Amino acid sequence: MKLGRKWLIGLTVCLVMAASTSLCFAGPQADKKLTAEQMAQKALDYQEIQNVMSRHEYYHTLGKNKEELVALWVTKAPYTETAKFTMNPGSMIGMKSIMHQYGEFHEISNKIELELLSKVRSDIANVPENLGIGQLLLHNLTTACIEVAGDGKTAKGMWYSPGAMANLDAKTGVPNQVWMWERYGADFVKEDGQWKIWHLRICTDFGGDWPKKANGVASVFNTGNENAGGPPPEILALQPKLDEYAENYKEYSPTKVPDNSLRPPEPYYTFSETFSY
Repeated sequence: MKLGRKWLIGLTVCLVMAASTSLCFAGPQADKKLTAEQMAQKALDYQEIQNVMSRHEYYHTLGKNKEELVALWVTKAPYTETAKFTMNPGSMIGMKSIMHQYGEFHEISNKIELELLSKVRSDIANVPENLGIGQLLLHNLTTACIEVAGDGKTAKGMWYSPGAMANLDAKTGVPNQVWMWERYGADFVKEDGQWKIWHLRICTDFGGDWPKKANGVASVFNTGNENAGGPPPEILALQPKLDEYAENYKEYSPTKVPDNSLRPPEPYYTFSETFSY
C-alpha cells in the first residue's frame, strides 16, 4: 500500500473519531467550521488523552505511583504549582506535595506493610522483590467524555471507573477484597506536544464489600471498616496530611440524592472559560 493511501485511510479514521467526540456532550458548537486538518488533530488529541488516563491506571495497578507522576503529570511552572489531586475527603496541591503523598509515601507504606506481613505469614519474606505483595488494584475506564479546548492548549475529560481492590491485612495476613466504583474528572495541559495531567479528581461512589454492610453503606474512607482492608495504625500514624480538607463528594447512602457535582466537560475555547476539576 502506498504511503499516500495509508495517510488517506488514517485521516478518514481520524475524521470519524473527531465527529464521534462531539456526541459525548450536547453543548454549543463553534460558529467556525473545523478544517479537515483541525478535525484530525482533535481526534488525535482525543486518543492521546485517553491513552494518558489508561496509562495512569496501568501505573497504579503496578503500584508505580512515582513513575506515573514523572511520566504523565505536568512538569513545568506554573502548572506544577497549581497541580491538584483530589479525592472525597480533600486534595493534594502542587507536584511536590503530590509526589510526597501519592508517590513517596506509597513506597513507605509498602515497606511497612511488608515488614508486618512477614511477621504473621511464614510464606512472605521481607525482601525488596516482595514489596506490594498481595495487592490488587483494578480500575477500569468507561464512558469517556473528552473536550479539547479550541486553542488546543488544554483539555478536559470525565470517566466512570468500576473496579475492584484486594490486599492482605497487615496484622493478620488474611486477604481482603472490596468493590470500588468511582468517577474521574481530569484537566490536561499540552507540554512540548505531549498531553499531561494537571488536575485529577476522583469521586468514590462506594468502595467496600457492599452486600455485607448495614443499610447499604460501604466505605473505604472509614478506617474502622475491617472488611475494606484499611491501613494499619503504623501507617496511619505516619500518613501525611492533605493540603486541603473539604467534603468534595459524598459517597452513596440510602438517603443520597444523585448529584452532578462532577459533571461532564462542555465545549470551550480557552481554559479561563470553563470550570476546573
